[in-house]
Amino acid sequence: MLFGFALDAILNTLNGIGRDAARVPEVVAFGACMAVAFGLQIAHSFGKPWRWPLSARIASVATLAVVVFAPALWIGPQASAIVPLLASSVLLVVPAPYGWLLCALVCIANPVLFFAYGLGAINIVFVLAFTLVHGLVFYGLSFLATLAEELEGGRSSLGRMAAAGERVRIARDLHDVVGHDLLAFTLKNELAHRLLPASPERAKEVMWEALWIARWATAALRMIPMGDQKLSLAGEVRSIESTLSAAQIEVRMDVRCGDLPETVDSVLAIVLREAITNVLRHSKARQCDIAGGVRDGLVWLRVANDGVNSETVSAGGSGLDNLTSRLAEIGGRITVSREDCWFRLLAEIRLSDVPAEALAPQRDLGGGKLADLSWQSSVRWVPGAANLLTLAVLLGYIPILITNILWRNPAGFTLGVGICLAVLFFTQFAHTFFGPRAWPDLLRVATLSIQAVASFVSVIWVGALWGAMAGFLAGSILLVLRGSRRWWLYAAVGGAVPVVALAIGDETVLLGYLAISTLQAGLAIYGLTSLSAVVSELRATRDEIVRLAVTQERLGVARKVNDLLDRDLFTIMWNCGVAHSLTLTEPGRAQEHIMEVLAAARRLVAEVRSTASGYRHVSLATEVESTRAALSAAGIEARVNIACGPLPEESGVALAMVLRDAITSVVRPGGVRRCVVAATLGDGGGVRLCVSHDGAPRAESNEDLLEHVRARVEAINGSLRVETEGDWFHLTAELPFAVMRDLRSVYQ
Repeated sequence: MLFGFALDAILNTLNGIGRDAARVPEVVAFGACMAVAFGLQIAHSFGKPWRWPLSARIASVATLAVVVFAPALWIGPQASAIVPLLASSVLLVVPAPYGWLLCALVCIANPVLFFAYGLGAINIVFVLAFTLVHGLVFYGLSFLATLAEELEGGRSSLGRMAAAGERVRIARDLHDVVGHDLLAFTLKNELAHRLLPASPERAKEVMWEALWIARWATAALRMIPMGDQKLSLAGEVRSIESTLSAAQIEVRMDVRCGDLPETVDSVLAIVLREAITNVLRHSKARQCDIAGGVRDGLVWLRVANDGVNSETVSAGGSGLDNLTSRLAEIGGRITVSREDCWFRLLAEIRLSDVPAEALAPQRDLGGGKLADLSWQSSVRWVPGAANLLTLAVLLGYIPILITNILWRNPAGFTLGVGICLAVLFFTQFAHTFFGPRAWPDLLRVATLSIQAVASFVSVIWVGALWGAMAGFLAGSILLVLRGSRRWWLYAAVGGAVPVVALAIGDETVLLGYLAISTLQAGLAIYGLTSLSAVVSELRATRDEIVRLAVTQERLGVARKVNDLLDRDLFTIMWNCGVAHSLTLTEPGRAQEHIMEVLAAARRLVAEVRSTASGYRHVSLATEVESTRAALSAAGIEARVNIACGPLPEESGVALAMVLRDAITSVVRPGGVRRCVVAATLGDGGGVRLCVSHDGAPRAESNEDLLEHVRARVEAINGSLRVETEGDWFHLTAELPFAVMRDLRSVYQ
């Protein structure tokens, strides 16, 4: 496009100068100015000048202004053909609105130059429209191409931002929602352990409550990664009293908030849950007062306890940080204070300050609004503005056509010519903005044929051609047709214009100029339309990108929850159920199972905190002990022999995680009585892990778990082999050292 414009400008200037040999030095000087001007334009078009230092931008624009206007001093007004380069450059280099103001000044300066040379009104109107249209064309093509490139490159970062936002939401919910349930469950089991064997009936009631909490926590762990966890303030108020009573804390409750918007109700429920969790986890409180209500549109919730010397008063904990963040999102605030040995937490939300989008049903994009994840650019641009610019270019060609018709033949602008121009514009408008490639073939052929007739029949009245008239047809061919044939037809239209002009006796010096202006106009229309469509499509896919990124992150976290927490949950539920059934008959054994529950619960709390923080520090030694405990809790006779010596950190983590997967596949199906676990150095320099058990029939029927283990092993370029020998099932995993460093990409 730029090179075609340069050739067009050269031909136009030479036509104006003629063949005067004495002016050759002037032409050479003009060529030098053009070379500098086009070099600067290329830099502005492809070098993202809005990121340059201010001094470089000022110098480049000032230099360009000199080289585009100076040739008029010795060449004459013909040299103004390169002024559109300055109009487009100021739009690319100077930020809005100053760039548009300077562009307007440049467009006005060019016709002022023509006026100074004493040229008529037709020429002044032409040069004004010419400068504006070509300035917008070069600006639009350059900026839209850059924007499309950055949008394409920004799609991955947009996905990462969405995934990060979803990760934060899940981590926060794991901490705020599940953490409380696990703490309450632990307290219930500790109380049951103290009640045995003196009060078995009461201990059984407490164990039943603990079992119910464990089931609720299990459901919550499944729902949180998918974003389905719903809380209500009324529900939390009902469950808090039982939890505090289990911790032997006297509670006074007076919460009268009535019906609240769902978002506000959920946030206050989480505030109450986290406040009580902090009381239970950190303080030595013996009394707790909970009150809430609505007064003059202000919703308030206050939680006070007499454990003022506890860690709860520290504002640096992640729990209080989470609460502050949640309340701030809906225009609320949180206040903490210490007074008379009491610690008080006050949450306030003025309903009139809650953002409208927080009250409306939210699109499920991972707890964050799409606007928060939208692509950011140093220059804002929307598809509507791109279409407006394309329309401005189309409209700008109308005065160019009219002035050229009047210049060639003042008497030639008849009703027939007016109809031809109207047909040209409206068919081009339809081809540009209404997606003609989706039209029926008959309609596409008909509109192109009508436009072709309107492009050339005007010579009957005008007696001459102007390139932009056929340029609309050339652009439409590129927009309407598909495949390589459209480019041949596009070139054929450019070649037909000088042939028709020659046939009707037009000036031969204009033939090349007419062909180039035809192709240039067609390419400008096609380029702007295509790039606008690309930008619109790229921006329209943002929602889908975010949705896919969030879904992928949710599935990843759900997998982590299954992998990291299922074993402990299985141990907890199994031992909790056994302890409940033995409470009345064998309180001693019930106490043993409660101790197993407490140990597993503490591990689970640590797992939740680790998952919520986004980091997981696994050691092989810890996992071996956890394996022994898990097998023992399931009533499985176990022999565990890890004889692979000290391992590099990545290798130890890899082996620990695969061991966890393998043991989960053993424990979860049940029916196993004996299990042998061995890890040794492999023949190929890696580690060989062997897990054998006497539950072959159950293992073979549980293919989904085995496929999960296989996928994890193969993800780090290991191999998995399964065999059966009578009732025994053997699982052997080979983990090469060379690829264990890639573990983080698999498990993080």
